Amino acid sequence: MEITVRGWSRDMGETKIANHFLPGVEYREDGTAYRDKPVMYNSGCGITVAWYQPLKLTGNYRMEVGLTRNDVMRLFKATFGSELQQSLVENHGLTFSPELVKAMLKTVKLTDLTLGDLVGMNAAAPAEKPAMADKLLEAGLNVSSFRRRL
Repeated sequence: MEITVRGWSRDMGETKIANHFLPGVEYREDGTAYRDKPVMYNSGCGITVAWYQPLKLTGNYRMEVGLTRNDVMRLFKATFGSELQQSLVENHGLTFSPELVKAMLKTVKLTDLTLGDLVGMNAAAPAEKPAMADKLLEAGLNVSSFRRRL
């Protein structure tokens, strides 16, 4: 996380105030910040990163905070945890890539599911696709029922 300021009323150049590597920032429940060592804590309205630093700036400045992808992921994990919940995915419009869905389906063990679980999954799934016989009939193939010999 890089924080810089730039002169607002006249071009005074860019001044770097702080540059902290968020994955290395310690997460503390009490939010106690030490000199030269930033900490991250939950302030109730979100995640806060705090540190002590003397500033000697005069004038009006434009403030900027730069966050890398690692910084964003660290903040996401600190806010929501490392396990995605169904409500989080639904409420924030997150989606899964087809590769991730396939990887998740590979972890399902049918031997661990009961017959009731399988019926519930089938009942919950929308009936968008017709049965195989219907597909064959639509394709113009001759489909007849299985004949038994007595």
